[in-house]
Amino acid sequence: MKPTTIGILGGGQLARMTIAAAMRFGIRCHVLDKNNDAPAAPYTRYFTQGDPQDYQTVLEFARSCDAITIDSEHVNAAALSALSASGVRVAPQGDVLEIIQNKCRQKIFLAQAGFPTAPFQIFKARIELEAASLKFPVVQKRATHGYDGQGVIVLNSAVDLARAFDGESVIEEKIAIAKELAVIVATDFALNRVVYDPVEMVFDVKRNILKYQLAPAAIDVITMRRVQELALSVAEKLGVHGLLAVEMFLTHQGEILINEMAPRPHNSGHHTIEAAATSQYENLVRILTALPVGNAATTAPSLMLNLLGPELGAEAQFEAMITAALKQPNAHVHLYGKREVRPYRKLGHITLVGERDALIRQYEDLSSGGVIEAME
Repeated sequence: MKPTTIGILGGGQLARMTIAAAMRFGIRCHVLDKNNDAPAAPYTRYFTQGDPQDYQTVLEFARSCDAITIDSEHVNAAALSALSASGVRVAPQGDVLEIIQNKCRQKIFLAQAGFPTAPFQIFKARIELEAASLKFPVVQKRATHGYDGQGVIVLNSAVDLARAFDGESVIEEKIAIAKELAVIVATDFALNRVVYDPVEMVFDVKRNILKYQLAPAAIDVITMRRVQELALSVAEKLGVHGLLAVEMFLTHQGEILINEMAPRPHNSGHHTIEAAATSQYENLVRILTALPVGNAATTAPSLMLNLLGPELGAEAQFEAMITAALKQPNAHVHLYGKREVRPYRKLGHITLVGERDALIRQYEDLSSGGVIEAME
């Protein structure tokens, strides 16, 4: 193999798990992050403190790299385009990131390309909402900086407009959802693609935070193929290199609607480390280093749950659940090494591997006594 250095813009847990995959191939990773105590920082000798959203900083950082990827969407898209033009292998490309890092641009792209989404409108400021004819209930999403339940709010009536977000946002019709699904597509620079099995995401409705996800999703074969084909079509239309996670809604009538996209490793693919032939992280490394894209087949059913920072007073329950999981042979505990612990912050995840019904019972056993509920 030709020696290759991967540069990662952002040093969070996704970068950390990408580094772990790169180590298997003896590939060196450089990391750029504003925080010198970022989760990935201790795992590379080549850490640079700087802002991934600053154009010149990104270009200077990339001088030591053969390939560039991202840990989050908070990256300068113009810098990625400039690097691509100079011959650096970049995944995702700047034009793809520019679309996806803004939810309004995402929706416009999907609509213009003819992909199914919930009916939506775009507004520049809250005052515009008050003058619009909205059919309540609706869901408002900030155009940028929304994640893990943040930046999303349900508006049930005109009275709720007083607490709506100000600034650019998407207003969507509130859809009655049977299941929330996600599919990851991996695409190399020759446009060879593999698609992972859909996962089913189960949310805490009150806080709009993922409770756990099941892989593969409990859907029929025909629906599974439809969902995978739709994700592949989106990846093809975008022309994206690297990974693309496509989140979707399955309605009670069997309609599939695209919710959001992410052009990077995704929470919905954590389970692939233990439960797929090739993890999403390894496939990203393969793509960036011109290795063959790996098989995405599921090797075992799994259940993945996020470890969220406990509320004040629930620290003991948080520790107890991790200890209980560590004693179970089919439980794989991942802790991200984040120094700051605050309620609902992602601190790690646990992947349970085995037979589906047994996994759900195991989750319920781990959550008994308020252990998980105290964290959600």
